[in-house]
Amino acid sequence: MTVHDPNVLSGIRAHHLFAGLAPPQLQRLLANAHVEDADSGQVLFDRGQPAKHFYIVVAGQVNLVLYSKTGEEKIVDILGPGQSFAEAVMFMSGPVYPVSAVAAAPSRIARFSSVDYVAMLRESPETCLRLLGHLSQRLHMRIREIEYLTLESATHRLVRMIEGRIPPGVDGPVEVQLQESRQEIASRLSMKPETLSRILRHLSDDGAIEVHGRNLIVPNRARLASILESPG
Repeated sequence: MTVHDPNVLSGIRAHHLFAGLAPPQLQRLLANAHVEDADSGQVLFDRGQPAKHFYIVVAGQVNLVLYSKTGEEKIVDILGPGQSFAEAVMFMSGPVYPVSAVAAAPSRIARFSSVDYVAMLRESPETCLRLLGHLSQRLHMRIREIEYLTLESATHRLVRMIEGRIPPGVDGPVEVQLQESRQEIASRLSMKPETLSRILRHLSDDGAIEVHGRNLIVPNRARLASILESPG
């Protein structure tokens, strides 16, 4: 599959890194872009390697991870279709990847040249301003996420993650499918897997959710969200 495949191209055009580009600008970036298939567990790049490309997940799942000196893995982010990674480092001097990227499932990833993208931005101040607007919105989202991870209880962090995956305007009952393993979710939410399992049992016992493996049934969204108003 090429980056010009309609299924790939539609997702790329809608992405915040490309939404503000004129057609000639987009075609310029696509000319040197590639779509790669990655097996589960395949390392896309390691921390400290020169950051020559940025990526968009077309299908599958990619985890951004850090490793401690003892080899313990900490998942920094879990990325699914339509999400990008390694785009911020292209604006740094002598950029290197600050984390490692690993395919957590069989995945398809679009790869773009960071050099080409930065060169295009240098030629168009208007494009730079549009991109800054999109990145500023993402920065505010990240700051809120950090606040949740550092200030909220483990129960509140999990409830917020589940509630955030319910489509807007849907009150329930609704099914939430978890693509990640429990270990991955626990790492992402800065808790131990056994803590995650205990909270899921408590939420199930309270009737806030029904747990069926990786599928969660939320009978009533408002009831689930009300847990965020409690002390936790």
